Amino acid sequence: MRSTRAIACAGAIGAALAGCPSKPPVAPGARADAPSCGGLDAKACGRARGLAAAVTAFGDVKHELILDPTSSFAPGRGLQRDGAAWTATTTACAMPRARASSSGVDATTIDFGFVGVAVDSVLVGADADLSALFGAGGSASSKRLRLVAIAFVRDLDPQFFEASPDVAYGDGGCACGRATHFVGAVKMGGMLSYEIDLRAAEAHGRAIDLFKARIEAADARIAETRVGGLEVEGMDAALRGDAARALSFKVATPVPIAYAVYPVADVCKFGFPEPEVTPAPLDFGDVPYGATAKRLVHVVNRAPFDLFAQYDEKIIDVPAYATLDIEARWSPQGDAAGCDAQTREETIVFTPRDTRAPITPNKRSVRIVEHVRSGRATITQRARVDTGESRSPDYARTNRDIACPADYAVTACRTENAQCGEGSCEQKGYALAATMSGNGCHFGCTGPSALLPFTANFCRFDAVAECRLRCAH
Repeated sequence: MRSTRAIACAGAIGAALAGCPSKPPVAPGARADAPSCGGLDAKACGRARGLAAAVTAFGDVKHELILDPTSSFAPGRGLQRDGAAWTATTTACAMPRARASSSGVDATTIDFGFVGVAVDSVLVGADADLSALFGAGGSASSKRLRLVAIAFVRDLDPQFFEASPDVAYGDGGCACGRATHFVGAVKMGGMLSYEIDLRAAEAHGRAIDLFKARIEAADARIAETRVGGLEVEGMDAALRGDAARALSFKVATPVPIAYAVYPVADVCKFGFPEPEVTPAPLDFGDVPYGATAKRLVHVVNRAPFDLFAQYDEKIIDVPAYATLDIEARWSPQGDAAGCDAQTREETIVFTPRDTRAPITPNKRSVRIVEHVRSGRATITQRARVDTGESRSPDYARTNRDIACPADYAVTACRTENAQCGEGSCEQKGYALAATMSGNGCHFGCTGPSALLPFTANFCRFDAVAECRLRCAH
């Protein structure tokens, strides 16, 4: 099943990491000479503002996680929800299965990149109402509010789980004491966060709005935390409001930063855990209109039984407790002159191979959010250049610069239909120049001048600059 929607270049995200402006905007009511940005230095200020601008682009990415860079949780431990936080129970609801190998991780492959807001250790929506997240506890209670970027690298031997002896079965399925979920697989990667302590009395309105206000407040204090060597590139375009650009995540030294949270039902007998499909989101990169790009979708089957995956009119076998890659394709269409950011959603439907088994639910549909940046593959810029005929033409008039438009890079400079005097432009003192200059071409012509009247000297040609699509990142 597919649904496609194009997002115009007019709002967006992605280009090159930028620092904070030398004179950042002054928050309303603040003194012009007062320090701002929570005491962060200029570069950290730029990163914080960039993340705050980029956060809305990740609103359609869903992931249940516990942020835990200190590895204080144990995989398999039961969890119950306590307001905005997860609390570990005394029971172990699941047992990690022995791993097939010790392959480690692929740090060059980012399976999940996300920018959002977290309250304590739980990711929440940027639009979340803070007062609702605090709940009971009075105005004296406080929580840690984080503006966070996280990236998970590919786990080459993912952790699988089975029910522990503490899981009890009844007519309504299975249960594990007070736990509704359990601590799942550890996620390796990196995290960059900007953190403030927030009292319940201050928790009003949207989480992201409060954080943006704190960034600009003269008396705020914000702490920067970085683990795993995470670098986020492309935040300057987010600051410009340019959603055509995609953020890029790079992790230098992956470390445990989070745990997946799985329902207890995943390890019940005949329970059907949702397969994990990554990368999320899936980025096809820069693809000209009409061209076809291919990317691999990584599937992890956490179930103890074989599955069929239905995708793009194909049926694919997915063995129990196994991983495989499925090829996704996209041939974007359009007519925009510049970089055209498009988003679409696809769905992979998973069903048990044994249709007779009493498995609940009887199928799983996993959504894939996909991005591409497209446009015309090439654009040709032309200009007619002509000195006019005279005894001594003004050759300086042929000096012409032609620049490629935004989102395009110059690939070739040439002249066409050249005519010089009575012969070619390569003799009798004539010379044409067509050279690359910056992101464009410089053209010019030199030639002879005559002393005798009625002598016809001239230089005329078409100046041509070839430009190839290159969406700035």
